[in-house]
Amino acid sequence: MAKVLKKNKKICFIVGGAILVCAVLLCFFLILKDGGEQNKDTHTLTVETPQKISISETDTFVLDVTVSSFGDAIYPAASMSIAFDASRLEFLGIEEGNVFIKSDNTSGQTLPEWSYNTAACNESGRINVMYLDMTGGKNAFSKDLLAEDNNVVLRLKFRLRGSVRVGDVCDLVIEDAVFAASDETQSLAMTTNTLTVKNGKLVIGE
Repeated sequence: MAKVLKKNKKICFIVGGAILVCAVLLCFFLILKDGGEQNKDTHTLTVETPQKISISETDTFVLDVTVSSFGDAIYPAASMSIAFDASRLEFLGIEEGNVFIKSDNTSGQTLPEWSYNTAACNESGRINVMYLDMTGGKNAFSKDLLAEDNNVVLRLKFRLRGSVRVGDVCDLVIEDAVFAASDETQSLAMTTNTLTVKNGKLVIGE
């Protein structure tokens, strides 16, 4: 009788262990699956910065702002607010990127015209820029016009101020950004975690 009980306990232990292993593997699989889906649906706006910029750089320089992907909607409006150190950098304006919007012209595409105020940006230390499609959708951003190797939404033009010193680090922080769809539930925005951001860090070298 004792041998039977001992054998049953051994079987229960083996079965219980197998169930536990299966449960752990199932949880691990679900975590990987969720992570993969999240990565697939992630849309990221990035301020691209070089590793270093020389303090002897007396000319202007530009920093790309890129977007990784769009959703299935069209986005007739877009805006972003990027904080920068106005005591060390002078914002000079916006240059064209290579992400097109839809158009009625013969090519079916054109570049967006961004609205901003250079003087106000330098006073506040925030680059507030906006695009608004007045047609309500005929001239909108769309994933159909976004190429993997042509994903520069716009370029920020700067020059170094005389106050800059070797070793200074100038952060460029995206404080707010949105690509707005007619249906708000399809918009890409920082406030709803449907748009993630990667900030820039400009290091001043010799």
